Amino acid sequence: MLSLFGSGIGRGIAIGPAYVLKNSEIEIPELTLEKSNVNAEVKRFKAAISATESSYKFLLKNLPKDAPKESAAFINAHMLMLQDPMMVNESIKIIKSQLVNAEYALQSQANNLIQVFEQMEDAYLRAKKADVQHVTNRILRHLLNIVSHNLDEFNDEDLSGKIVVGKDLSPAETIFLKERKVASFATDLGSQISHTAIIARSLKMPAVVGLHGSTRAINDNDLLIVDGMRGTILINPTSSVLSEYKARLSKLRSREKDLATLTKKLSNTQNGQRIQLMANIEKAKDVKDVKRVNAAGVGLYRTEYLFMNREQAPTETEQFKEYKRITRSVGKVVTIRTLDIGGDKQLEFNYPNKLSSESPLGLRAVRLCLKHVDVFKPQLRAILRASAFGKVAIMIPMLSNFDEISQVLTIIKQTKAELKADNLAFDSRVKIGGMIEVPAAAIMAEKFAKKLDFLSIGTNDLIQYTLAIDRVDDAVNYLYDPLHPAVLNLIRHVIRAGKKAKIPVSLCGEMAGNVKYTRLLLGLGLKNFSMDPNYLLDVKERILAADTTKFRYLVSRIINADNPTQARDFLNELNLI
Repeated sequence: MLSLFGSGIGRGIAIGPAYVLKNSEIEIPELTLEKSNVNAEVKRFKAAISATESSYKFLLKNLPKDAPKESAAFINAHMLMLQDPMMVNESIKIIKSQLVNAEYALQSQANNLIQVFEQMEDAYLRAKKADVQHVTNRILRHLLNIVSHNLDEFNDEDLSGKIVVGKDLSPAETIFLKERKVASFATDLGSQISHTAIIARSLKMPAVVGLHGSTRAINDNDLLIVDGMRGTILINPTSSVLSEYKARLSKLRSREKDLATLTKKLSNTQNGQRIQLMANIEKAKDVKDVKRVNAAGVGLYRTEYLFMNREQAPTETEQFKEYKRITRSVGKVVTIRTLDIGGDKQLEFNYPNKLSSESPLGLRAVRLCLKHVDVFKPQLRAILRASAFGKVAIMIPMLSNFDEISQVLTIIKQTKAELKADNLAFDSRVKIGGMIEVPAAAIMAEKFAKKLDFLSIGTNDLIQYTLAIDRVDDAVNYLYDPLHPAVLNLIRHVIRAGKKAKIPVSLCGEMAGNVKYTRLLLGLGLKNFSMDPNYLLDVKERILAADTTKFRYLVSRIINADNPTQARDFLNELNLI
């Protein structure tokens, strides 16, 4: 048995066979054929075409019901390419005329087609060169008998119950794992506070990241135990260790049943303070979890995941239907965050200034939306239209200055006027709030509070920007510290600004769902928490046992601590009260 150690995600445990992601690059040999072997080579090429077509048909047949509507069209378009004479007949001509193997002939013709697309003026058509290579790679894998372990919509393998092992995963790939019923994942890179980790928690998927060597130590079908709480991976465990972990799994399930008894209780502290506990969601599927834990509503709906794993942005109508569906299903307030793309959250399709947005300090979130109102406006229209079917609030991410607020409010006002002119219903009094995740916004919270209806503290980014670290860079994520006095003082300042302006302040970062910080946040005056629904009942349990009148002294000591070690000692004292 071999053990690997990294950063754990989630409190769960997963046991299953390893599925190691393979390098997607394909090495193509160039071989010279004897004339007598040409017919056999053409026959081999045609067999690969047929096998590729069969795999596409399998994908089409097994497409999830809730898959984006263009997925089927995407697969059908690739199938049509298998019948295109420019792809098939021209490759056969190269085999016959140059006496070369099918792989080399196919890639040569693919390169010819890619050159044609690259010369086109239309950006959409230029992007189609990727489709040519995608189909080519799929045929090549059949020709070369390569088992392709890639995470995309063309993966037709049964991944149920498997543990994916790879160098790194994007947030979009993490969502793909859940749809394929993957049990867990382990990666060489990554951190506990990346968006990939956040999604894994929301999917109730234990994982371990930052392993630095998992892909070298783990082979396909090795039996793995993933301990998300301890941050360990056990490879081919002994029977006694396996039995121990199965017993732990049983205890975790029993604990969940005990917590379920709290769903109908009001989240009041021992000294009578009413605390509101809301849920963070990514997709309509998450609504069932919001209801399961009886959350007070949705405090953060991350709309960017509606834009992921697809060739183009969702239309206004598609967005409207999704927002309306969620709003009606929840039956309580739904706070919809406008598109927050950038940094480690990227889209499959191209959009202007995409390279800039890959920086956590680049053109992302509200900055990108204000620069590209053609993306922003349809979303605002869809959200406002959905507000006619329930209680909806709009939240703007990554605000950093007063001008951004003014611009957003102006665009929303214009959008309302357009909807009214189109005789489309919406709630004219829909609440507009801002995420406080940039230090400048936290410092300006009092002024921001005068223009907005509510504030929401996004601690994941607030900590990142305050401490000048990239939270997805595991070389520096040890510096990511929620207990840093600068961070805690900013949180307290925002809470006080909201209280002074008599507007609600919530906290929707990962701190909200971590019971280690529940008493500290209550002591700072926080009354509105929004978190992954899978952690809501744990937090409620802490709140029900808390008396905030006893917290003030230790909370003050934590904020004024000289170093992180001292702050943690005081936090431990606070959690023992």
